[in-house]
Amino acid sequence: MSDDLNAAFEATRYRVFIDDNSHVLTIGAPCPEPLAVWVQRHAPGGCAWLITAFNPNAEQIDAERNRGRDALLHAWVARRASAWLETVNEDPADDWPDEPGVFVIGIEEGEVRAQARRFAQAAIVAVPADGPVTLVWF
Repeated sequence: MSDDLNAAFEATRYRVFIDDNSHVLTIGAPCPEPLAVWVQRHAPGGCAWLITAFNPNAEQIDAERNRGRDALLHAWVARRASAWLETVNEDPADDWPDEPGVFVIGIEEGEVRAQARRFAQAAIVAVPADGPVTLVWF
């Protein structure tokens, strides 16, 4: 992982939609309270994961392929997650297109990592209710 890629991922706004609102996750900062409460409610002491299927290997692909990948991600989430929320990853500089994804709970870390690798993702976001938001690189 290059310094530029790391900087881009750290600067990304990881927006999670809940109860007709959205909250932004910031790498290295605590989870916003409404999301922390949601995580604690669905998995006390657990961790939520933010994952996307868009743009494998941090390389832009066409919209149709991204939509197909997103449909596969949502099918997996519907089968495996105990709860989930919609997300979008936003580049604050608008140099990279928005990437929809999911904020999932109730799936073990190893399975989330394996799914992210299947989608050729460079990283996922770990979101504990009581600690800082972190990137998990592959």
